[in-house]
Amino acid sequence: MDKPNENRSLTPSDTSGVTENRRQADHVQRGRVDIHTHQTVAKHLKRGAAALNAREYSAAIAEFQAVLQHNRESAEAHFHLGLARFMLGEYEPAIDAYKKAISCEPREAAAHLNLAATYRLLKRYDEAVEVYERAIRFIPNHAELHSELGTVYTFQGKREEAVAAYKTALRLKLKLAIA
Repeated sequence: MDKPNENRSLTPSDTSGVTENRRQADHVQRGRVDIHTHQTVAKHLKRGAAALNAREYSAAIAEFQAVLQHNRESAEAHFHLGLARFMLGEYEPAIDAYKKAISCEPREAAAHLNLAATYRLLKRYDEAVEVYERAIRFIPNHAELHSELGTVYTFQGKREEAVAAYKTALRLKLKLAIA
């Protein structure tokens, strides 16, 4: 007498339910991991922001680096890391952090403004101009970008370019005020 199902191999129709159940279990597990990661990142961002506000820049740096261990593409963490580094006078690491923030979120004006301001502080005016011009390509109607570009042109002695940038900034501000 045959033993029931002992030597019987599974057919594709028998395994489809098992495979689908496995996929579903894997999907649920990935979702749990994603939720945990999101919660961890949010916790570190909150702690980092609190440390920045308390002027505890080294603690802020540690928190933002913890965020980046979980999410290398966090523009917010890179931006705030740049801010903390800047506040400590670590300008080159601040520049690197701002550049990473921009690469993650090219339409975020604050990262462009801070990067260019850091270059300006270091009297690296050509690099500041490049940052403003690139930012304006992404965010053409941002008055502050045009105004700050005008300021750098003024430092460079480029009067005509400065006037043109200031006029554009003024036009955009008036347009915004009318709207």
